[in-house]
Amino acid sequence: MNDTQNMIQLDNGLQLFIVDEGQGEALIMVPGWAYSSEVFQYNTPLLTEQYRCIRYDPRSHGRSQVTEQGNNYLQHGKDLHQLITQLDLDKVHLLGWSLGVYDCLAYLQTFGSSKVKSLIMVDESPKITRGSVDEWGEGNPEEIAGLIDIVDSDAYLGFFRDYMADGYLGQAPSELLDRFTQLASSLSPEQAAGLMRNASEMDFRELLPQITKNIPSLIVTREDWSENAQAWVRKHTPQTQFEVLGGHLMLMEFPDKFNALVLKFLNYHNSQQLA
Repeated sequence: MNDTQNMIQLDNGLQLFIVDEGQGEALIMVPGWAYSSEVFQYNTPLLTEQYRCIRYDPRSHGRSQVTEQGNNYLQHGKDLHQLITQLDLDKVHLLGWSLGVYDCLAYLQTFGSSKVKSLIMVDESPKITRGSVDEWGEGNPEEIAGLIDIVDSDAYLGFFRDYMADGYLGQAPSELLDRFTQLASSLSPEQAAGLMRNASEMDFRELLPQITKNIPSLIVTREDWSENAQAWVRKHTPQTQFEVLGGHLMLMEFPDKFNALVLKFLNYHNSQQLA
């Protein structure tokens, strides 16, 4: 049984903080912008009963090595490839939360799906900027630019804390807000803003339908944009399973429901592939 919590050095010299727990097929869990792998702390205790859960902090995030180079999502995808290679993994399940979805999609865009058995995308649109209010996205270009300006200032950590609190439908525990804000400080305001700017330039709308034809996929979105999200999924990737749960941090606020959705999806498709 794997149970490690340490640094792993990739071939490119980068050191990533990794937690490797459980046994069975590998489920790689990728946190979003400015977050650490601790965002999955309420999910792995159950998921590790059936799967080998590998969660890590992307470059410059949390307890991973801070670097001035490669703080963009295409490089994040290459880092994920390096991680899979270093651990000698094959037929992994990928789970990305928030902009961690972009790490997974960037990996799939560059390296294909030959080593991926399924894909779980939690609360992120394939393009974060939207052209109209009925599109699936985080905001219009002006709104996203305004957020980037806030992040690229002394207001960064305050913005992060407030944004995390808004990810709960109920009251976010103050100790969690404090902990994750402290971890987010590993990214400088300039790096955090640059990463958000890079995310606003990414567009996976053409890739996603292609990928989901090849591997089983699940999209879980928060309630407040579920209508736009479901309309996009039905039109462009109807074979993808679609679920709605809570707010942006549903995996922390409603872990039992979230874990049940993930396990049901993984176990169903594993049983189908074995049949």
